[in-house]
Amino acid sequence: MGTIKWSIIGGLAAIVVLLAGCEKEEIAVADLVETEIVEEVEVHQEEDTLFDEYWSQTIDSEICKTIGECRDLGDEYGSEHFSSFLSGLTHSNQLSFLNVNAVEDENIFAITENDVLDDEFITARYEFLDNEIVLTEGEEEISFESIANLVFALYERDKVNFQYLDFLENVYPFSDTYRGRLVLPSNLIPHWLQSFTVSTLIHEYGHFLTWNKADFDTSETCATELFYVKPYGECYHADSYMNLYYKAFLNEYDEQWLHDENRTVEGRLAFYEENKDSFVTVYASVNPYEDIAESFTHFMLTPYNDSPQTIPEEKVNFFYQFPELVEYRAFVLKELKERKDEMWSFY
Repeated sequence: MGTIKWSIIGGLAAIVVLLAGCEKEEIAVADLVETEIVEEVEVHQEEDTLFDEYWSQTIDSEICKTIGECRDLGDEYGSEHFSSFLSGLTHSNQLSFLNVNAVEDENIFAITENDVLDDEFITARYEFLDNEIVLTEGEEEISFESIANLVFALYERDKVNFQYLDFLENVYPFSDTYRGRLVLPSNLIPHWLQSFTVSTLIHEYGHFLTWNKADFDTSETCATELFYVKPYGECYHADSYMNLYYKAFLNEYDEQWLHDENRTVEGRLAFYEENKDSFVTVYASVNPYEDIAESFTHFMLTPYNDSPQTIPEEKVNFFYQFPELVEYRAFVLKELKERKDEMWSFY
């Protein structure tokens, strides 16, 4: 009986010790979790502080005093028209856009690049000379002049190599950033005036801005950490929009897509189906150049989203880190609003 008694007492003592140990362990774990929460809160507070400091930075601009004010003014100017821009933004979200300039493309607009660059096909050409828009080839047409005036109003030509606008029949909208040339389909202009002209023009400006010859060196080699398109021999500078976008979103993709070699419809469809949650539109999945241009267009023509939850939303917000682009967005949306208020039309 005594033996059993002391066994019970010993067992109880062991349980007490064990419980005490568990209590200490729970306290230690609780302390660790609390420490991690505090550290996480501090990190978020630090990020929020840096974020607030960024938006409060002053900016040399005629329309806004800080980066945050530029952002808010852009939202204010665009608030009446974001919904009307939506049809243009979603237009390129059709699977048919995977056919554009693919090897199997039999669309009437799929004429050869040599034809596109041949001046004899020009319906009308507008050049920007001495800060004026001038018709230098073809006959005057009011719809062409309206588009040319809109381009002249929106494009900041001091930032990009843009010199002239050509209207041709049966051609996809096309930016020849090397020659500073924008090409638009003359036979689609009447339809465009009622649908997606603005989004198309902003998309093409995105090409001029990000496929900018001043931002890359033509070379047979390139540092591994830089964005490099072998077929074109384009090695992008570390601080270029294209390289920073590549580092943030694209460096995990296979080389065929990165080098714009994925030109079959079947290959594009397979790539899109595997990665469709990462692109703002179907057309954005065609190649890196279309991806950044489509994301840029959404940045320009949609409200600011302060809580991005998806990769496409993060791609759109990528451009807010550049004060000059936040200001440009406000400038464009202000210009569009004023034109609509004054003329009842953007054109």
